[in-house]
Amino acid sequence: MTITRIGFATAASAIALALAAGPAMAQWASEAEMIEANPDLTFYDPYEGDSAGRGWAYVDAREYQQVGASGDNVAASGGDAPEGVEPLERDLYTSDDFYVDAELWDDPRYFRCNSPLANESMWGAYGGNTANGDNPPLTTSWGFCDRGYPREGIVSPYQFETAQEHYETLLAEAEANGGPTEYSHDNPPPNWSGRYQRLGGLGENQEWGYENWWWGRITQIPTMLSVLTEEYQTRVVQEAYHQGNTNAAQWPSQYCWPEGMMRRWHQFSVQQPHQLLVTENLVQWLMGTADNFVLQYNIGREFNMEGAVPRLGQDVPRWYGESIGFWDGDALITWTSNIQGWVTHNAYEHSNQLQIIEIFTPMETENFSGLHHEAIFYDPEATVVPTRQIQWYRQLDQFDEVDPYIFIECNQTIFPIEGRAQPVSPGTTIEYTVPDLFGRPWAQIQEQYFEQDMERPEASSLFGF
Repeated sequence: MTITRIGFATAASAIALALAAGPAMAQWASEAEMIEANPDLTFYDPYEGDSAGRGWAYVDAREYQQVGASGDNVAASGGDAPEGVEPLERDLYTSDDFYVDAELWDDPRYFRCNSPLANESMWGAYGGNTANGDNPPLTTSWGFCDRGYPREGIVSPYQFETAQEHYETLLAEAEANGGPTEYSHDNPPPNWSGRYQRLGGLGENQEWGYENWWWGRITQIPTMLSVLTEEYQTRVVQEAYHQGNTNAAQWPSQYCWPEGMMRRWHQFSVQQPHQLLVTENLVQWLMGTADNFVLQYNIGREFNMEGAVPRLGQDVPRWYGESIGFWDGDALITWTSNIQGWVTHNAYEHSNQLQIIEIFTPMETENFSGLHHEAIFYDPEATVVPTRQIQWYRQLDQFDEVDPYIFIECNQTIFPIEGRAQPVSPGTTIEYTVPDLFGRPWAQIQEQYFEQDMERPEASSLFGF
């Protein structure tokens, strides 16, 4: 039986923001500038293609507006609830112990209907949201309770329970049709090599800015919590509390810590144009903004199934995992495993159990102009159901027509001082505790300085990877 590949579009306008720490953000060309430089460039609208003919069922997310309060775009300010909304007696911004509020976490009012991105930027991140009033956190503004991307757009539409089942089914389908397709030096794979830019990102031009739920602007926090296990729900609310209430956010990029696999799908970490190199036995992505992401898909190889998770090398998790894949005509299907658990701020943490199926297919335009990218995430420790994201990549040009990739080196100038990220001038001597990067260091800092009097669940102190 043919397994239909399905796609959900999750888009809203992108916003122009800058990283709070790390290297300077480059300025990428707008659509108008790209067209001026290359008049033959055709921009792809994923909502108006031949999706029906390809078997993709889209949920058009353009109707889902920004959820959370930001600047002057608030449902109500000064801590007052919007008209017609009955506030809770206790919420994230008035609570002195979010752990004891667990029964309230599934109510958007507990977060004053703020999205993950709005909540984390209340104290001035991303150039200054500052919608938290003159006496924060008590005066934190309300977002829009009648908005929010639906859970069905987050959950995978496939019936597979594991990445292995998903991959092996797609491989069997290809074999039934005479594949998988084998390419060689004399019969090369599709000519996808070149420089790409992901649709959606920085800049004033909104026409080509497509957004997904993982970015955290169009999603209510309880909707994200609904796909998580109890432990990982607690982790999300812990992070949200220390972003919106205590103003003690701990972002990996602030300290030049690793970004982690799932940061690759976030809004601001991979805005530098991507480089894609395609050979007959290896496909490689190189990308970055706050850090470098190098992902290699090994074509035709098989995983060693003896270990904690499927792997290619040693039984040790890798920051960006290890990947195998195969070609089904002009579609590239990959399976990534052996991933180091980590956090993506304003989204949820992933565990060492995370495995990912990715499907790359060319956009349906007259000539090849980019790639449609579908990713399905299987993480039985962190999520109660598999989840999925869709992205699009516009090919800017071949390698002989573009500037070299700008390799990122992060120079740490920010350190956690008494539990908060603080800039430290060169030559300054500080007392510094070396973090355990494999023991959720962000949570260790927050618990040490801001949770001394909280009723933290006993297992919470054991959280790790």
